[in-house]
Amino acid sequence: MHLHAQDLDFAVRLPAWLVLLAFTLVLCRPLAADSDAPTAVQDLQYGEVLFYYYQQDYFNSIVRLQISQEQESLAHHAGEAELLLGGLDLSYGLRDAADDIFQRLLNDDNRREAVRNRAWFYLAKISYQRDDTVRALRALGQIKGRMSAAIRTEAAQLHSLILIQLGHNDEAIDILKKTHSNKGWSPYLAYNLGVAQIRSNRLTEGSKQLDQLGELAGRNEELRLLRDKANLALGYSYLQNGNADQSRKVLERVRLEGPLSNKALLGTGWADAEQDAYGRALVPWTELSGRSATDPAVQEALLATPYAMTRLGLHGRAVKRYDEAISILFEERQKLDDSIRSIRDGELLAALQEQNPGNGNGWLQPLAVVAGSPALRYQVELMAAHEFQEAVKNYYDLMALQDNLDQWAVSVEAYDDMLATRQARYAAHRPAAEAAMHSDKLATLQQHKTRLADTLVQIETSGDPVGVANAEESRQWQRLNGIESRLMQLPDSAQINALRDKQQRLQGILYWQLNADYKPRLWQAKQQLSELEGLVARTHQARNNLQHTGLDAPDGFTGFSQRITVQKNSIRRLQARTQQTHLAQGIHIEALAVKELEQQKKRLDTYLIQARFALAQTYDSALNTSTEPDHAVIQ
Repeated sequence: MHLHAQDLDFAVRLPAWLVLLAFTLVLCRPLAADSDAPTAVQDLQYGEVLFYYYQQDYFNSIVRLQISQEQESLAHHAGEAELLLGGLDLSYGLRDAADDIFQRLLNDDNRREAVRNRAWFYLAKISYQRDDTVRALRALGQIKGRMSAAIRTEAAQLHSLILIQLGHNDEAIDILKKTHSNKGWSPYLAYNLGVAQIRSNRLTEGSKQLDQLGELAGRNEELRLLRDKANLALGYSYLQNGNADQSRKVLERVRLEGPLSNKALLGTGWADAEQDAYGRALVPWTELSGRSATDPAVQEALLATPYAMTRLGLHGRAVKRYDEAISILFEERQKLDDSIRSIRDGELLAALQEQNPGNGNGWLQPLAVVAGSPALRYQVELMAAHEFQEAVKNYYDLMALQDNLDQWAVSVEAYDDMLATRQARYAAHRPAAEAAMHSDKLATLQQHKTRLADTLVQIETSGDPVGVANAEESRQWQRLNGIESRLMQLPDSAQINALRDKQQRLQGILYWQLNADYKPRLWQAKQQLSELEGLVARTHQARNNLQHTGLDAPDGFTGFSQRITVQKNSIRRLQARTQQTHLAQGIHIEALAVKELEQQKKRLDTYLIQARFALAQTYDSALNTSTEPDHAVIQ
């Protein structure tokens, strides 16, 4: 059928929905992610970097990564660390810094092929974000040879996305068909392939591709959303090509409570209207009209519902519906004005600051909707815009940097306390150090050590076990020798002889014990002498160092004090700069929000004009109609 003149106000918007869906292509992997990570971490510092990275604390991950590189402690992960740092810089929007890193990796001929391919991929991603599609395509063309499955898939995804945007749909289809993706990415590649085929007028192939996705088993919310998106794109494609009946069947597969349900209900109604089934079209449009009027699909349904009633000849009901629609749209326009005033008064920024995530990742979380808060009434619509999302992410990043600098401003004061403590400790130990420098105890100790070494050599040469006796054993040996001397001076008698025999037995037992322990004790004595030599040598070295440096430590303290002062000043400058940038970013966010809401006001103004014009036409139609049926059959 052909739409009447009044139908055009609504039908001309159908291709816009399809174009929007066609450009909703999936490229959602984190910029800093790297699925080709090593299976084992060989450098402890790199493990710490990855710990913070997988905790999504990217700032601390960057800090520790740069410290590790400066200390040259990433011998086994130099290439991976450079890629990770480039990706993290890229996620913070530091495209120039990331570009420098990837160019440096590419200029190093010693890099592994897989590392170079990832560098080319990230360089292509930077170029794409800068809208330099020529450079992005050139970088993607350099990816050759070995690479991980994840990088290969993402590269193909990015390549196809650029080609589709340039209108080279056939080339995008060839790339997508040749890509052997991993399990996690295949549904998204299939979705892009279906969209590319439809845009290339391969309607049969594209419809089949999207239809398969439309019946996908949704194991999680992500896949369920992709399934709804495929059904919505396919349904509007059928509708645009005049296949209204098939369009309705596909759109009915979209979840009624999902985020795409409003668009699906609107399309379902237009599919019925295309078949002149206006009564049946009233079912989804009436349901849609009762939902939140902040959604453009709901606003369109408010006008489509009385339009269908007019086509059914229900002029009285249509007039009532047009009046209600005008009232709702006008009220919505006033709410937009309230929201704009609230945003300009700082309520949106206050809500963002109240939800300060601390690590810059809070933009991923929805804002807590405060009942009656005009500033947050349209947050869903605002967050749907990529530019606004990026602005909020940057705002949170700046808040995280501010918090970090504030912590450092407090922490750096501790270095003054540490320096004062060291100065006090130095002052307390300086007299002892001066005394040690002028003391001759070290020379005396060296002499004792020399005598001990000579004695030990003599003991080992003579094999005398008594030489390694301990103090008690030496005392016993000397006592037995003294007893022997006195007994030898006494005249012989039975009693004296008995004492001599006893003395010899005791001395023999002691000698036997000393001889049994001779070798272990000799080895232990050598070890102790070696330790003593080491201690003496270190003492000599410490004394020489002290004599070389003198007692000029206060000069070193002054150097530390100056460095601490420099860092304090640097922190204060960064705090001021971050604060200024944070304020400017807040103004930018407010400007984006107001711009978006002003555009919604313009759309509402257009709808209000259409509604008033349609209401006038309905009055004319009612006057030209002799009688209006009390009811009409809803098809």
